[in-house]
Amino acid sequence: MKIDKTRFSFIDEQNPLFIHKILKGLNNVMEIIVEAKTYELDWDHILAEYDSYGTGDVCDFSFNYSLGWHLLNYKASDGISKQEMYNDIIDGIILRRENVK
Repeated sequence: MKIDKTRFSFIDEQNPLFIHKILKGLNNVMEIIVEAKTYELDWDHILAEYDSYGTGDVCDFSFNYSLGWHLLNYKASDGISKQEMYNDIIDGIILRRENVK
């Protein structure tokens, strides 16, 4: 099943300078250098939350989880990190659960 990850986004696609693309490239280089993301995913917790969520809408769940994590960890302004976590959670749930919508 194809999941439409573009339904939600933390990055302003209307930005005419596409600064987010430049920042994402820089962030990717920094991740390679540091060899770590700005977050660590606890899959036991994420899957328990996803299962209790009940609707199975993986994009909605991932968006809310990513936003909540970044708010709780005082990183709300880091749109690149929020977007990466959002995508990582979707991909991780698809790998770990069946019938994901």
